[in-house]
Amino acid sequence: MSDGLTVTELLPDATISTRQLTRIIVVLIAAWSLLAGIVLVFFPGATSGALGAGVTDEAGQRLVGAHLLVLSPVYALVAWRFHRYRQLLWLPFAAQAAVFFSVGYGILSGETDFGDGILAVAVSGIFVALLGFVWVHEQRALARARLEARESEVAWADEQAADEQGAHGPY
Repeated sequence: MSDGLTVTELLPDATISTRQLTRIIVVLIAAWSLLAGIVLVFFPGATSGALGAGVTDEAGQRLVGAHLLVLSPVYALVAWRFHRYRQLLWLPFAAQAAVFFSVGYGILSGETDFGDGILAVAVSGIFVALLGFVWVHEQRALARARLEARESEVAWADEQAADEQGAHGPY
């Protein structure tokens, strides 16, 4: 970059806003929840291991599936009307974190077979990590923008003071 251009100036089309990325992740969570919910409600027993995350009885699988089916439209609404329902962004994060920690603990304690819970732990862990990373990155970008805005205000105030001092002399 010898000509002074930054990477973002060279590749402006390669960037994506954190809001759009968050929306994409929430849509993926909604799709995963919808698919898992449909399979658990309508085909219990067939997926007793992978999607059931260790829940072996059919009634329990249907219950988990019903909850996933109820949450899927909420996730889709958060993604569709992100600015309006941004306050509900904690819901997909908390739900995925709950699955990750509860099923992960079950695997580590030996209550859940590794093969029965690893899919749920892996998928929810990936979603938690992605949402957490994007949220942290967005907060850093907001903090940077606020700092730059303050610095520009201070620079403007310094210029105004210098102009006034130059017009009236040092005294």
